[in-house]
Amino acid sequence: MARAPLPPDEQRKVVSGLQVGIFVAAIDSTLVSVALLTIARDLGGASLIAWVVAGYTVAATVATPVYGSLSDIHGRQRMMTIAIVIYLVAAIGCLFAQSMPQLLALRVLQGLGGGGLVVLSQSTIGDVVPPTERGRYQAWLSGTYALAALIGPVTGGYLTIWFGWRSVFAVTLPLALIALLLTRRVLARLPRPARAQALDYPGVILLGCGLTGLMVALTRIGQGARLDDPVGGGLLLGAAVLLIVFWRRQFTVDGPIMAPDLLRNREVLWGCLASALVFFAMIGGAVMLPLALQAVAGNPPDQVALKMLMHALAVPFGAFFSGRMMPRTMRFRRNMVAGAVLGCLCAALLAWLRFESPVAVGAAMLGMGLGLGIALPPGVVAVQVAVAHARIGAVTALLGLARSLGSAMGLAILTSVLFSTIGVAGGSSAAMLVKRIGPADLTLVHGFTMVFVCVAVALALSALAAMQLPATPHRPAN
Repeated sequence: MARAPLPPDEQRKVVSGLQVGIFVAAIDSTLVSVALLTIARDLGGASLIAWVVAGYTVAATVATPVYGSLSDIHGRQRMMTIAIVIYLVAAIGCLFAQSMPQLLALRVLQGLGGGGLVVLSQSTIGDVVPPTERGRYQAWLSGTYALAALIGPVTGGYLTIWFGWRSVFAVTLPLALIALLLTRRVLARLPRPARAQALDYPGVILLGCGLTGLMVALTRIGQGARLDDPVGGGLLLGAAVLLIVFWRRQFTVDGPIMAPDLLRNREVLWGCLASALVFFAMIGGAVMLPLALQAVAGNPPDQVALKMLMHALAVPFGAFFSGRMMPRTMRFRRNMVAGAVLGCLCAALLAWLRFESPVAVGAAMLGMGLGLGIALPPGVVAVQVAVAHARIGAVTALLGLARSLGSAMGLAILTSVLFSTIGVAGGSSAAMLVKRIGPADLTLVHGFTMVFVCVAVALALSALAAMQLPATPHRPAN
């Protein structure tokens, strides 16, 4: 990989192409989520319907560290092309799926492709942009991701009503084709690695199986499975054994996927932990806030949509603001801490208000979104500038894995807190539980209060983790 960044005009061309890939990856899960009930009525297999989205997420998480290491070995362009082609082939299959198991298998394949788009885009920023400008460009990618996730449900809903659920997959095809053409063209500007290195393929299998077990177990809990469920317990135990074997193997093989020295780097370790906790909190905003607004505040769907729109728009706005603050000063620690503290205070305010004051709740949601957005771009820059240029793909993938696990753990823990606080055993989704209990139930109010206390604690811990980072990087990326 080239160590010298490209000229500014070339940087903008590359980043513009990467934004399309990020957009495709971000819009996919939210685009499909609205069509799930329609899909279940058409294909049957209602018991599998939640996994149409979860299967994509699990597969994308598992694929992330592999793409990062492979892109350091074989180059970003080649791996980006492979990722988009896999995504395209799976999307075409989803378009013509005839049964729920068939659709689920294709969604897993689609996730294996989509998992590369985000990590490869973020890694490429480290190749072409100098450290002092990375915050601004990473903010562009973060804003694109948030915008795509925001418009996904609305777009998916209208497509399903007007053209049927298969149109949800059809609309991703031209987007993915555009992403393929643009990224191939702009990434061709990057030189390929001087020589290919070996990759630990048995380690890939161990890591993939271990992460799959962990993510499936966490996703089951997030969907309402009991904490003492023997299936979930077996998955967690199996995942722990496989990941321990994988980790021990990384010390003894050439071409490790997740080199141990990355986690010995305190800047990488604290940066990943701080970012994972931010994503823990983000899942609280995305999943728990609309439920609380309906069940506790008694807001009708249109008011819920408006408030969630303000919260969602605040995230990319905060990311853009954070990115503009970082150039020249490179004080990413300040931004991460400030964003996490703002989000923590607003989450604590939501818990204290108990959703009784509409104006104050709206302001707290807006502030929480801004805080989360401000904390997003610095995390990527913090870990990238802490390693040599040849390791950017691997360390960015490690950060992506930490963020995905943070989201999965957030949903699992917050759902379990809600269930345990209101004294109801798991076994159904949080949304169905809220619907069954009814609005303004006092135990439900207390349950959501505890949920946002947990969100505030997670963001406070994120701020503490970010404070362990240096005020400015010790050395530039080389």
